[in-house]
Amino acid sequence: MRRFSDELVFMQIITTHLSADFDCLASMVAAGKLYPQATMVFSGSIEPCAQKYLKHFNFPFAFHNVKEIDVDKVELLVVVDTQDPGRIGPFQAILGKPGVEVHVYDHHLDVSQKIPAQKSVVKKRGSAATVLFEILREQGKKLSGEESSLLLLGIFQDTHSLASTSTTPEDFEAVAQLMRQGGDLSLVADFVQPRLNSEQVAVMNDLIRNLEVLNIAGVDVALASATVDNYVGELSVAVSKILEMENLAVLFALIRLDSRVYLIARSRSESVDVCRVVREFGGGGHSVAASACVKEFSLVQVREKLIALLEDVVKPPTTVGEIMHAPAISVAMDDTVQSVEKTLTRYNLNTLPVVSGKRVEGLITRQIVEKAIHHKMGKEPVREIMILEFSVAAPDFLFNKIVPAIIEDKQKIVPVVDPETEELQGIVSRGDLLRLFHSGLVSGSDWDRGLLGKNRSVPVKNIKSLIRERFPKRIVGFLGQMIEVADRMGVSIYAVGGFVRDLLLRRENLDVDVVVEGDGILFANALGKLLGGKVRSHAKFRTSVVILEDGLKIDVATARLEYYSKPAALPTVVMSSIKSDLFRRDFTVNSMAVKLNGKNPYTLVDYFNGQRDLKEKRIRVLHNLSFVEDPSRAFRAVRFEQRFGFVLGKQTEAFMKQAINKRLMDKLSGTRLFNELRLLLDDGAAMKCLRRLRELDLLTFIHPEVAKRPKDFEALERIGEALSWAGISPFPKQPDLPYLYLLGLLFPLQGKELDSAVHRLQIPGKMSKNLGSDLRCCGEAKRRLSENRQKEPSEVNEIFSSLTPEGILFLLAEADDAEIKKYALLYFSQYYSCEPVVLNGEDLIHLGLEPGPVFSRVFKRLRDDRLNGKIKTRQDEVTAVKNLFLDGN
Repeated sequence: MRRFSDELVFMQIITTHLSADFDCLASMVAAGKLYPQATMVFSGSIEPCAQKYLKHFNFPFAFHNVKEIDVDKVELLVVVDTQDPGRIGPFQAILGKPGVEVHVYDHHLDVSQKIPAQKSVVKKRGSAATVLFEILREQGKKLSGEESSLLLLGIFQDTHSLASTSTTPEDFEAVAQLMRQGGDLSLVADFVQPRLNSEQVAVMNDLIRNLEVLNIAGVDVALASATVDNYVGELSVAVSKILEMENLAVLFALIRLDSRVYLIARSRSESVDVCRVVREFGGGGHSVAASACVKEFSLVQVREKLIALLEDVVKPPTTVGEIMHAPAISVAMDDTVQSVEKTLTRYNLNTLPVVSGKRVEGLITRQIVEKAIHHKMGKEPVREIMILEFSVAAPDFLFNKIVPAIIEDKQKIVPVVDPETEELQGIVSRGDLLRLFHSGLVSGSDWDRGLLGKNRSVPVKNIKSLIRERFPKRIVGFLGQMIEVADRMGVSIYAVGGFVRDLLLRRENLDVDVVVEGDGILFANALGKLLGGKVRSHAKFRTSVVILEDGLKIDVATARLEYYSKPAALPTVVMSSIKSDLFRRDFTVNSMAVKLNGKNPYTLVDYFNGQRDLKEKRIRVLHNLSFVEDPSRAFRAVRFEQRFGFVLGKQTEAFMKQAINKRLMDKLSGTRLFNELRLLLDDGAAMKCLRRLRELDLLTFIHPEVAKRPKDFEALERIGEALSWAGISPFPKQPDLPYLYLLGLLFPLQGKELDSAVHRLQIPGKMSKNLGSDLRCCGEAKRRLSENRQKEPSEVNEIFSSLTPEGILFLLAEADDAEIKKYALLYFSQYYSCEPVVLNGEDLIHLGLEPGPVFSRVFKRLRDDRLNGKIKTRQDEVTAVKNLFLDGN
């Protein structure tokens, strides 16, 4: 069954158990060395300490979330650190499926039910990382320092710093060899939970040996017991570690000391409120953690009473099927936008599933429908504007599994589908979950765990230290001065856009953009006065730029809301809040801000999951009509996609293709189209961008014949070689890359085609003139230079001097001829900087020539003779003038 619509298809997968710890991460990375074509995918969540490590080092390994893949397309499944089929989440569904091969690497020996596998490597070791490391060592595969450090973390966490009874000599050997390969042992103290002392480890081992799991009302509840002779402090830490190590949902630990029994309980299940149970023993705590000290009862008596209480207290988990609305109202993919609006109004709904037959293909909201009608798209089928990226659930899903989709991903409804037929069974809305929470059927902690059970990639955090780390003191100082001005004026200010995006990507970007919740122009004037800079304002858009003496510019804007009166029109601006200001932006990765002042300064503001998209390397628009309102965003999307090595989100690419099919880019003014192309071609990844533009059919909006033939694109591909040649030759200046690539795009066009393309782009006068000249001269230059005859230096100079330097580079790329490159090298090394003619106009008059057109002929002849070596001195020039242009000639 399709669970998530924005899927990446990977044929080989490495995964682990549902709550990934350091041993899981380390084992997955080690397995990646054995299966280099496989993709590492988490089957569930990540433990906090492991999340902290990944975030601290900016996600150094290419881990993915299970929602990104199509499980049904997997051909090889590699499972590490577990051989229990019930602990691998969605991947359990493909076990035993024809065509799916399974390999297992684990260190847990006592498993009642094992994953059926074609290859199984299970050894008695303290950690799975040790098992995988031994295989890598046998195969002679080396690990980097970063990889070795992660394996150390895995071994130390699972063996409790080599103190657990599960530790083997092989674990010690692995640690020593990993340290020799560059593993940093200091990271253990930074990221692995505090180690237990010897007494705590002893109690923990006793509890594990006496661990039993009871199934009560469909919920697995673990009981563990131990007896100690002396008081041991902080046993709750040992109990929590057992919960994590054994991946238990609920654990009650009973520890007898003298005449007392200490009851320590932990729960990760919404079905068991451990505080309610522990209160019956005179204790207390929270629904997820509680404890009690029981006097005058034996260990056996406490256990019997505990089991009896659990049978009364444990309630079956709440499933999606119990809270869903059924039957669900839906609309068909071919229904018009207008008819969908009527359905929404008739039933007083805000979101509907869009179906094909009975299968859910998308979602549609009232907001999208109303905006589409505003843009006169009422007669279009709803399939063209529906939401394609969404989560679905099966009726037997636990309710907390869908909480992240509704709360974190802001999905307004979750369709409930039959797991076999994928037909719509009902829906669960945000209101349903709120009512469930309010009714007391679930606890607040359960709600939180439902939200946090998924690896949240967009934590709210303070990034002041990151700013100080990444920016020069001068920029940090300017931010402090902005805060001073904002506080004095009583306004809130935010750093926004590329400044924030590149900060999180650890890329250099000193362009400071600031949004003010208040009057941005007043703020800019006050800031300019403080910094001694000039201020230029644009009242219509409520924006300003503060220009400092050293040339640094600070862009200041008023927080504003924009709306478009028609597709491709310039926006109308209205003052608004920071959230509205961020929502008007092009992509989620550009929609983040840093709150600079007020309560909790330097806090990251991310309403639209931009940080998650950065992590997942995805370009995603903020709303479904983004390309309708501003088609230039299609070119911008390609620029960012190629600059950062990201991919377009599935839905974003679908919306872009719809805009392309409707030829919405034709409505862009030539100036806007030209400016987007110039930025794209000057972004350091011009050729990648051009390939992507051709793939998406966006080049046709310059002219239908642009780069249409394979031969035309081959010339563009060779521009990179020409630029490399320029880098090692005496090329006179830094090439203008946008002009060079634009020259390559337009070169194949002739006559009216070329005129049409130049007119479409509204290319500025000087550039248009140079383009016309280079395009005319390039073909002639190629013809003359390719002729099989000796060429005088003067002729070579004449040919090349008719072209701009960029024109020459394109000639080299288009001709791809070693002889022409030789002539170009001669031109730049000898002729381009050749000594000029010494004589001037006054000299020619003095020699007896009358001013007029003859002067041009004289200077050309003198320059040619100098290049050809016939003239070397001033006297040679005088003699040549007398012989050629005087004395009766």
